[in-house]
Amino acid sequence: MDDVLKDILVNELHVREEDVVPTATREEVGLDSLAVLELATALHERLGIEVYDYELLDAGTVADVARLVAERRPGA
Repeated sequence: MDDVLKDILVNELHVREEDVVPTATREEVGLDSLAVLELATALHERLGIEVYDYELLDAGTVADVARLVAERRPGA
Protein backbone atom coordinates (compact mmCIF):
# COMPACT_ATOMS: atom_id res chain seq x y z
CA MET A 1 0.00 0.00 0.00
CA ASP A 2 1.14 3.50 -0.78
CA ASP A 3 2.56 5.18 2.34
CA VAL A 4 1.26 8.63 1.35
CA LEU A 5 -2.25 7.26 0.82
CA LYS A 6 -2.17 5.55 4.20
CA ASP A 7 -0.85 8.71 5.86
CA ILE A 8 -3.64 10.80 4.34
CA LEU A 9 -6.30 8.31 5.39
CA VAL A 10 -5.03 8.04 8.97
CA ASN A 11 -3.74 11.53 9.74
CA GLU A 12 -5.95 13.77 7.64
CA LEU A 13 -9.19 11.82 7.32
CA HIS A 14 -8.96 10.19 10.76
CA VAL A 15 -9.41 6.60 9.62
CA ARG A 16 -8.22 4.15 12.25
CA GLU A 17 -4.87 2.73 11.15
CA GLU A 18 -5.97 -0.85 11.77
CA ASP A 19 -8.90 -0.29 9.38
CA VAL A 20 -6.62 0.67 6.48
CA VAL A 21 -6.18 -2.73 4.87
CA PRO A 22 -6.20 -3.51 1.14
CA THR A 23 -9.50 -5.39 1.23
CA ALA A 24 -11.42 -2.71 3.16
CA THR A 25 -14.19 -0.95 1.27
CA ARG A 26 -14.77 2.78 1.32
CA GLU A 27 -17.74 2.21 3.60
CA GLU A 28 -15.71 0.04 5.98
CA VAL A 29 -13.14 2.78 6.49
CA GLY A 30 -15.87 5.40 6.82
CA LEU A 31 -15.21 7.53 3.75
CA ASP A 32 -18.36 9.40 2.82
CA SER A 33 -18.62 11.62 -0.25
CA LEU A 34 -17.14 14.63 1.56
CA ALA A 35 -14.16 12.57 2.76
CA VAL A 36 -13.65 11.36 -0.81
CA LEU A 37 -13.40 14.99 -1.98
CA GLU A 38 -10.90 15.67 0.80
CA LEU A 39 -8.89 12.61 -0.25
CA ALA A 40 -8.81 13.76 -3.88
CA THR A 41 -7.64 17.21 -2.79
CA ALA A 42 -4.98 15.79 -0.46
CA LEU A 43 -3.64 13.50 -3.20
CA HIS A 44 -3.37 16.49 -5.52
CA GLU A 45 -1.66 18.64 -2.89
CA ARG A 46 0.74 15.97 -1.66
CA LEU A 47 1.55 14.12 -4.88
CA GLY A 48 0.53 16.52 -7.62
CA ILE A 49 -1.79 13.95 -9.20
CA GLU A 50 -5.40 14.22 -10.33
CA VAL A 51 -7.68 11.52 -9.03
CA TYR A 52 -11.30 12.49 -9.42
CA ASP A 53 -13.93 11.98 -6.76
CA TYR A 54 -16.04 9.77 -9.02
CA GLU A 55 -13.03 7.48 -9.55
CA LEU A 56 -12.54 7.20 -5.80
CA LEU A 57 -16.25 6.56 -5.30
CA ASP A 58 -16.09 3.78 -7.92
CA ALA A 59 -13.01 2.18 -6.35
CA GLY A 60 -14.20 -0.92 -4.55
CA THR A 61 -11.44 -1.24 -1.97
CA VAL A 62 -8.46 0.55 -0.47
CA ALA A 63 -6.30 -1.56 -2.80
CA ASP A 64 -8.23 -0.17 -5.78
CA VAL A 65 -7.56 3.38 -4.57
CA ALA A 66 -3.87 2.54 -4.11
CA ARG A 67 -3.78 1.19 -7.67
CA LEU A 68 -5.30 4.45 -8.99
CA VAL A 69 -2.68 6.44 -7.09
CA ALA A 70 0.14 4.25 -8.42
CA GLU A 71 -1.10 4.63 -12.00
CA ARG A 72 -1.18 8.43 -11.73
CA ARG A 73 2.16 8.95 -10.02
CA PRO A 74 4.93 10.27 -12.25
CA GLY A 75 6.91 7.49 -13.86
CA ALA A 76 4.03 5.02 -13.67
